[in-house]
Amino acid sequence: MDRRNDYGYRMPPVQFKHLIGHERGGRNYRWNPWGQRPPPPRDVAILQERANKLVKYLLVKDQTKIPIKRSDMLKDVIQEYDEYFPEIIERASYALEKMFRVNLKEIDKQSSLYILISTKESSAGILGTTKDTPKLGLLMVILSVIFMNGNKANEAVIWEVLRKLGLRPGVRHSLFGEVRKLITDEFVKQKYLEYKRVPNSRPPEYEFFWGLRSYHETSKMKVLKFACKVQKKDPKDWAAQYREAVEMEVQAAAVAVAEAEARAEWFQHQYWLYWRTQHQHWLQWWTQFYRWLRRWTEHRCWLQRWTEQRCSLWWWSHQPWCL
Repeated sequence: MDRRNDYGYRMPPVQFKHLIGHERGGRNYRWNPWGQRPPPPRDVAILQERANKLVKYLLVKDQTKIPIKRSDMLKDVIQEYDEYFPEIIERASYALEKMFRVNLKEIDKQSSLYILISTKESSAGILGTTKDTPKLGLLMVILSVIFMNGNKANEAVIWEVLRKLGLRPGVRHSLFGEVRKLITDEFVKQKYLEYKRVPNSRPPEYEFFWGLRSYHETSKMKVLKFACKVQKKDPKDWAAQYREAVEMEVQAAAVAVAEAEARAEWFQHQYWLYWRTQHQHWLQWWTQFYRWLRRWTEHRCWLQRWTEQRCSLWWWSHQPWCL
C-alpha cells in the first residue's frame, strides 16, 4: 500500500519489530529493530575455542606473508562473536607468543591489517623461512638503498644497484623468477615495500619506500649494520643515518614498554573476571553480610543515641533543683 504523509511525499514502509525475551511481556523483554540479532552471551569456553581456531587460521594465512584483514578474521573464524573480538584476539596473541614464539601485530589501524612477527633474534626475522633466504638478501639490499638515500629511492637507482648484482628487468632469474614482478608486486602486497608514482612526472617515474611490515620485522639499525657489513665500514661513518637509527631504536623501546604494560593490565583484568566468576557465590554472601552488618551498625548507633537521651532526661529530672 502506498503510504504518504500530510505533504504528499511517499513514506517508507513500516518496519515491524520483534520481541526479545518473553513474547507475552514480563520484566526482561526489550524491543529490537527488525534484522538485528542480540549478541550471544559471554561464554569463556566458546571464546577460548574461537581463539584456538584463530591461532590456526593466522598461522596458515601467514604463509603467504600477505597481511591479514580483521574483516576476514570476523567472517571466517569469529563470526557471531564479533562483539568479543578484542578478547578473542588477545587470547590468540597469548597462545601464539607462548606456543609458537610469534607476536601478532596490527600494522595499520585504519585498514585493520595484522601480521605475525617472530620473537627470535634472527636477521630481523624477516620473510620467515630458510627457503626465502635469497629473497631476504635481495629485500635487505633494497631496504638499505632506500634508507641510505633519505628513506626513499627512485626506481632507476634501485635498478642501478640490482644490475651490479646481475639482476635486470624483464630477464628471468633462476632464484627470484621475474625480478620486477617480485619487487613491485609481491613485496608490495606483503607490505615490505611501497611503490608510488612521483607526482607530476612525465614520463611517469616511481619511487620505493619502506612498507609497514618492514618497520615491524626489522629496524633501521639492523639495515644500517647490514649495509656496513657489505661495504666493510663502521655504522658511525654515516652520521645522519646512525643518528636516525638510534632515535628509532629509542622510540621502538618506548612503544614496546607501553604495549607490555597494556597487555599486563589486560591480563590482570581478565584474571579478575575469572576469579569473580569462580567465586560468585562467595561474593554474593559477603555482599549480603556487609549489608546486614551495616544495617545492624546503624540500628545500634540509633539505639545507643536513644538510650543516652533517655538516661540524660532521667538524670536531669532527679536533680534537687528540679524537684
